[in-house]
Amino acid sequence: MKYADYINPEIWTGGFYELSIEYHPSGDHKKLNDALDSLYQCDFFNGMWVEKSDYQTSPVPLPINIEEESVHLFYGTITLTASNQLPCVISIIRVHGESDWLDISIPQAILEEKFPYRYPLTKELNPWLSKVVELYAKLVETIFESSPFTIAIIGEEISGADIPEINLEHVTIITHSQLETKLGINRKND
Repeated sequence: MKYADYINPEIWTGGFYELSIEYHPSGDHKKLNDALDSLYQCDFFNGMWVEKSDYQTSPVPLPINIEEESVHLFYGTITLTASNQLPCVISIIRVHGESDWLDISIPQAILEEKFPYRYPLTKELNPWLSKVVELYAKLVETIFESSPFTIAIIGEEISGADIPEINLEHVTIITHSQLETKLGINRKND
């Protein structure tokens, strides 16, 4: 992706298609930094930059300090295919006494630009979306192996939503126990 394309404000407008990972309870700096480190190790992820204008520079050094009741925003890219590098926002959200969240969000404006986009954003109407979900699922597995989490949700505009508010027909939910079974992990109360 060219620098001018990455910093173009038009691709950052509108909603997001997101991977939202919950760590409950909040406050575990090590788990979040381990998750970020595993994200850095993915060959299809590039970033985390403090500003969009930092695109293609060195990423933020880890570990990062996460204060109570805070939101940290960073920028990156996810490579879907050799010709489809997608910009993303990485959000780290700490809600004291509740949960920590790691969100990786792709702007829908870039999806509309690169693919035959139809609303509502479902795999049935947008078969190409399966590739995005598969990529998010790979991230989920990679992150879980080094930093087990409570739940991961993939879908449109899900960050910050309560589970009862989410249309379950349009999201993918990946639980702790599903990943343990798939990855052959036997953990006790991680």
